[in-house]
Amino acid sequence: MKHTAMATLVILLASFTAPVAHAIDDASVVRGGRLYDNWSIELRGRTPLHQNPAFKTKQVPLAVADTWRCVECHGWDYKGKHGMAGISARQKGDPAAIAALLNDANHGYQELLDAHDRLDLANFIASGQTDLQKLVEAARRIKPVLGTPDKIFATICATCHGLDGDRLRAIPPLGDSARQRPFEVLHVTLNGHPGGNMPALRTLGDEAVVKILAYMQVLPSLNLAASVANGGRLYDDWQVHTAGLRQSLTHPAYPPKAYYAGAAPDTWRCKECHGWDYKGNSGQYAKGNHATGIKGIRTLVGADPQLTLGVLRSTSHHYSAVLTHRDLQDLANFVSYGQIDMDTVIDPSTGLSRGDATRGAAHYRSMCAGCHGLEGRFVAKRHLGKVSRDDPWHSLHNMLNGHPDDTMPALREIDRKVTSDILAHIQTLQERR
Repeated sequence: MKHTAMATLVILLASFTAPVAHAIDDASVVRGGRLYDNWSIELRGRTPLHQNPAFKTKQVPLAVADTWRCVECHGWDYKGKHGMAGISARQKGDPAAIAALLNDANHGYQELLDAHDRLDLANFIASGQTDLQKLVEAARRIKPVLGTPDKIFATICATCHGLDGDRLRAIPPLGDSARQRPFEVLHVTLNGHPGGNMPALRTLGDEAVVKILAYMQVLPSLNLAASVANGGRLYDDWQVHTAGLRQSLTHPAYPPKAYYAGAAPDTWRCKECHGWDYKGNSGQYAKGNHATGIKGIRTLVGADPQLTLGVLRSTSHHYSAVLTHRDLQDLANFVSYGQIDMDTVIDPSTGLSRGDATRGAAHYRSMCAGCHGLEGRFVAKRHLGKVSRDDPWHSLHNMLNGHPDDTMPALREIDRKVTSDILAHIQTLQERR
């Protein structure tokens, strides 16, 4: 009888301890998935200051830190990227052998990842790769009902992301990401965000993850007009607009002999290098105190915003260290879609608006006088009329996009003749003596 009881106890203990061991393995796998995504953020560590020597592609503008991310070489689908081989051949491989590979000269992670980190990453490579193409195709066959959230998304995901998936500015709206980059979204859904507190949903199974992806793919998109206007305010002064820290060191790309080199925060403003007319050294900033010799951004009009994003994150700009993903996206959208040809509104030789001041007076009284007064109340200690005459390009940029961290409306979506006429009227306003 005693032996039977003991045997029963052993069986019961085994039934409780087996799942615990499995959970530890899953924890290692999902942590490895986050390391694969971005080990530097997951470990809250520092990436090397030099580009990964194994990253051979020069045509892709990436920040130095990104060249050390596993995903940048091997892809979100694990099949390789930028002409480099994937990791799918290592699936079901020996984790110890995979961990050893991370120390070789081609990877160079011996000083960057400890043995525990390398084993977790190896466990993900050996056991965590999922056939994401299969999951994406399964999601396409599901037709979610608009306005009826998936129950798992509504209870697990919406707490942070909101029911529309656009609450967090640190990442793009989930709807856009799920449609444009489904493999990345699936990887993050399965393993969580590096360095974050997002739960890894791998344990729920493929069917649940597919339903979540299908629902996210019908969520609202980023409002492009709002994004462009916000990007215009960031172009003006992102430090003010984001209530971020004013930079204490001069931007590394700003010429050390240029006039504002001693005013560190100003050197980080996009307009200070590229100008209010966006032409840089070939426009209004070709000479004078604002001259830097740096070219403008007009060549990027209509370009893929992802290309502009790469430039903003590159070592020439360093903006990935100071702006959230959404702000970077807005700034890139402004550069690609928000620039106007200032010469069509302002005569470059006289600085006068080509609009009709008489028509502009009526628009000004109804739209602008509520804040600025009929006579052009002072803005930043300067009279509105004087500002518009001294630097009409600055005034027009603010009229179209609004002021950083301010309630001034962006007028870019109204008839361009209206803004041209308003500017013409503002240029007639005189400060009282």
